[in-house]
Amino acid sequence: MGTRLCAAAIAGAAVLFLATGGADMKAEAAGPSRISYADIEGWGTDDQSAALDAFRRSCARILKLSPSAALDTKGGDPLYGRARDWQPACEAAAHVAPGAGNARGYFQHWFVPVRYPATQGLFTGYYEPEMKGSLTRGGPYQTPVLAPPAGFRMVDGGGSFPARAEIEDGALDSDELALLWLESPIDAFFLHVQGSGRVKLETGEIVRLSFAAKTGHPYTSIGKLLVERGEMKLEDVSMQTIRAWLSAHPAEGRALMRENESYIFFRILRDIDPELGPPGAEGTNLTPGRSLAVDRSHHPLGTLLWLTTEHPTVDGQSLVPVARLMVAQDTGSAIKGLQRGDIFFGSGAEAGEIAGRMKAEGELIALVPKDIAP
Repeated sequence: MGTRLCAAAIAGAAVLFLATGGADMKAEAAGPSRISYADIEGWGTDDQSAALDAFRRSCARILKLSPSAALDTKGGDPLYGRARDWQPACEAAAHVAPGAGNARGYFQHWFVPVRYPATQGLFTGYYEPEMKGSLTRGGPYQTPVLAPPAGFRMVDGGGSFPARAEIEDGALDSDELALLWLESPIDAFFLHVQGSGRVKLETGEIVRLSFAAKTGHPYTSIGKLLVERGEMKLEDVSMQTIRAWLSAHPAEGRALMRENESYIFFRILRDIDPELGPPGAEGTNLTPGRSLAVDRSHHPLGTLLWLTTEHPTVDGQSLVPVARLMVAQDTGSAIKGLQRGDIFFGSGAEAGEIAGRMKAEGELIALVPKDIAP
């Protein structure tokens, strides 16, 4: 996902009109403190082997850093130390025997849980959508997914580069830049929102797309616009309700989508494990249910975070408790604050049903190398 509006995903939360709240700011003013693993509800029942697999992928990057380097170019809380503080644990991670118990023992040996006081935050979800497309333009396949123009360089604010409406009206040569053509302009818009996707061709072949660049024009939440204009209530906003509104109002929907001036360019992913997600901002492939998009000014990429929240079921009729170890491997334009995160739920329709409705309070607890924990 790389440096851009959001890592391999412009978090599904970006379509929502939501804020984090004051508790987060109070927590930032206070200080973190060590707690015991016994204080973490669910620690003993979570299968940390899934988190360990994800963490090993982050470790591949951390081990290449200079020992004195920060874990992340965006900095993050000094609580997390430098690369040298994580590299011994990363080296050891490669030698942990399979099994949940061994993974749990590994984390307990190398890391200490650290809690920020009296804090709750907002947690949302994103996913890798699937859609229909063609490598050539024709029939229903009229909406292009574009690669960046040759020599393209992003300028904050967009500069003189065309905005979304101008690009859709032909400001760029779509025939030259199109990677493929989609059946639905709504699918294309949500592909831009999520930052990655799987496109099923008529041959049955699956083409995987990932973020390549963005224009630099500001991102505008169409969910926020729908609320402001009285088209739906804030509590009803979700990916599903926004998509339904766009489908029911084709002309108005096209105009609404064009109010988001930001435009995303893509690249084709090759030789990617189909069980893993696209690359996140860290450059590692995302792990469904274990990769978390975070605010990098607080939590550096590659760090470990225990998450307590809940997510909706596929049908949206009930909630499932979440208490699991996550790895910070992505970021997003709507992810702002110490207690703010976006869960990567995986690929396809079921993941989309959960991610699109995900909107819950929760808490993050940091796992920090023992030698530097406060």
